[in-house]
Amino acid sequence: MKERNFTGMTGVLLLVAFMMLGGCSGEEEVGVIEQASDKMAGKAVEYINKPLDKAKNTQAMQNAQAQKTEDMLQETGN
Repeated sequence: MKERNFTGMTGVLLLVAFMMLGGCSGEEEVGVIEQASDKMAGKAVEYINKPLDKAKNTQAMQNAQAQKTEDMLQETGN
């Protein structure tokens, strides 16, 4: 059974490889694979940027709080 699955997967991989090579006709069309790659890349960038944006917002809030505290200390000291 495992050999049958391996053979089937190998066949599918070869079929996909031939389809990709057959799509290289030199035309400027954007194929299905390229569209899927672009979509996946966009989602990956969004996935990566989401925690970075949260961290930047948190840092900005901390900086604002620190500035507010510093301003209050200067007002009470003078």
